[in-house]
Amino acid sequence: MTYYPALILSFLAAFQLFFVAVFLIFHKRGNHRNNRLLGFVFLLFGFSIANITAQVVDLEFISELVYLIDDGFFYLYGPLLYFYVQSVVYSDFRFKPIDLLHILPYSIHLAYLFNVVFILDINEQHLLFEKTRAYDYPLISYLFLGAIFIYLFAYLWFSYRTILTYQSIIKNKFSTLKGVSLDWLRFIINSFVFVTLFAMIHNVLPALGSTSLNIASLIVLVGFIFFFINRVVIKALNQPEVFSGIALKESGKYSDANVSREEINDHRSRLMLALENEKLYLNPDLTIKLLADHVSTNTKVLSQVINQSFNKKFYDLINSYRCNEVKNVLMNSDDRMTILEAMYQSGFNSKSSFNKEFKKLTGQTPTEFKRSIGK
Repeated sequence: MTYYPALILSFLAAFQLFFVAVFLIFHKRGNHRNNRLLGFVFLLFGFSIANITAQVVDLEFISELVYLIDDGFFYLYGPLLYFYVQSVVYSDFRFKPIDLLHILPYSIHLAYLFNVVFILDINEQHLLFEKTRAYDYPLISYLFLGAIFIYLFAYLWFSYRTILTYQSIIKNKFSTLKGVSLDWLRFIINSFVFVTLFAMIHNVLPALGSTSLNIASLIVLVGFIFFFINRVVIKALNQPEVFSGIALKESGKYSDANVSREEINDHRSRLMLALENEKLYLNPDLTIKLLADHVSTNTKVLSQVINQSFNKKFYDLINSYRCNEVKNVLMNSDDRMTILEAMYQSGFNSKSSFNKEFKKLTGQTPTEFKRSIGK
């Protein structure tokens, strides 16, 4: 009876994971490769959750061999997520033959099962399966299990680092991150970190002999997975189409730019004129390409000018001007001017990013600033 909440949640989560996986794998719109990579992650994930459900209710028709194969999925989650992140972030990402090495650990796992475990007679296989279900492992098995989790965490870290690189690059290209940020992708990676941690805890608790803690960890695990897949349906599947990724060659800083100090000063003067006199930052869709065209240079040179002259990224520079504009609008208007109106007049088009940038640059929230000037 205690398992019922976990059973219901795991059944619903498995069903949703399978549904989303099938949708992504066979959906004809968008980037097919990206959809299929994420679809296969959810398919394996759903299979694992289905196995948990089967164990809880003791479904006899679930093959014991299938259960053992499922243990090796942790070797696949990391590479699949890593390649998915690479494929989303870099528009010119292509698979190479050497990438097959990433599935080598799972291939070794399968080879071990087929050449060592599956050749055992049926009674020995059943005994091994029962020990696995009862978490009756020797100490070496727990060390091996720990190595699997470390292996997965390494891929999650590489994936997260790719997202951080992307976010650094887009701040040199866009003045607003609405539609091009990867918060939903970071949410997926963070969720897998959480799930992996709780999966580790859930696998270790039986060795401590605490049934109540084991049940509690299972409920937390499947409960979060249920929450996770519902968030994915809302966030990932509704990601705006404007995002197309960045080219791998753009990941460099500005290594090909060869600009003299005199040229940097000249470009800086024209940039200041465009921002302070013409107020191009008021355009909410301003990009570094638009600004570079306006000051008669290219994006690589302008990026170098901004980084070296202001020690800022394009995104931070433009939004500093916008925040100052908000302050000027509020100070020089009557009390009827709302913060939201001032925000839109100053070039912001996202309330959340505006609040974050204003607080970072002024040390006050917009409401606190407005109150401080008596408005």
